[in-house]
This record gives sequence, C-alpha cells and structure tokens, in this order.
Amino acid sequence: MSCVRHMLKRLHTVIQTARPGMTVFPRAILDAILLSEGSIGSARFVADELRLGSRFRLARLLKREGLPSLRRLAGWAAIDGWVSAAEREGTSLFRLALRWHRHPSACYRLVKEVTGVTWGEVRKRGSEWVEREILSEIRPSSSNPPTTRTAPQPRHRRSRGAVMSTEHDTKRLHNAVGIELPHPIASAIPSC
Repeated sequence: MSCVRHMLKRLHTVIQTARPGMTVFPRAILDAILLSEGSIGSARFVADELRLGSRFRLARLLKREGLPSLRRLAGWAAIDGWVSAAEREGTSLFRLALRWHRHPSACYRLVKEVTGVTWGEVRKRGSEWVEREILSEIRPSSSNPPTTRTAPQPRHRRSRGAVMSTEHDTKRLHNAVGIELPHPIASAIPSC
C-alpha cells in the first residue's frame, strides 16, 4: 500500500471514529473529497448529482451535520495531500500545483484562505497539524451534537436546462463515491 493510500485510510478511519453518526450524503461527500484529495466539483454540481435540488440545500445539509462548506472541505483535503507529498518528496508547492494541473498562485492563495497561514508555515507545522485541523472542523461541537436525523430525500431537478459541470467532474464524483446515481450523465459512465 502506498504512503498516500495509507495516510488516506488513516485519516478516513479517524474521521469515522470522530463522527460515527454522520448521515449517508455527508459521509459520501466527505469520502469522495478524501479519495480525490480535493475538489469533486462545484456545490451546484454535487447537489445536482445527489439530487438535492440546489447548492443551498447541500450547504444546509453539511452545516446541519457540523461540517464546513464543500469548498472548505475540498481545500483542506487538497492541502493535506500537498503537505504529505511535500514531506515525502521535498517538492515545492509550485511544482505540486503544476503536477495537479492548477495555477501555483491559486494554490498559495487557497492555503492562506483555508489555514490562515502561509505555505511555509503549513510546511513547518506538517501533515499531522493539517489533519488535526481537519478533524477540528468536522468534529461536532458540544453545542451541536451529532444528529440522528436521516439524510433528506433527493429531489428532482426543477430545471432541465441547468448547466452541468464537466464530464470529468461527473466521473470523479461517481468513482469516488462509488454509488449508482439516477442521473442521465451518471448512467453514461462505465463502471470501474
């Protein structure tokens, strides 16, 4: 098992232990983000794929579960992947950004936006600090205990003319979540 898979499995296990009562959709979203080590698409795209009706309903679902926004979760997962790779290989964020097909300046801004510190400081603190920060954002606070409510039933999309994300995002979400989605695009994607 590679170092990345081992780290991912460890983080996934720690998250499952910290949040055992998480409902299906939030858990699937979190799993997909961890498996892809970052973004799985826009909030609108994910809400459409899960048949939630809107990105606002997705945001409420995540908030109700005590999770940060989809963008923030994806940012933390990407940063965790970058820090782990930098520790293993001694690679700069600039080179990692190019490898991940992202603009380096956008990656530096994302690190500052999500962590509140610069890349150099994140590197000094290391991947264990990043993982502790991720856990602190997904753990239920004492004022917000885990809910026992079930996930909302998916709603049908109101507008058939909605703009869809790229086919690449659809494949990424489908492969990472590993569930069959009743969506025209999802049915066109071959199973792995």
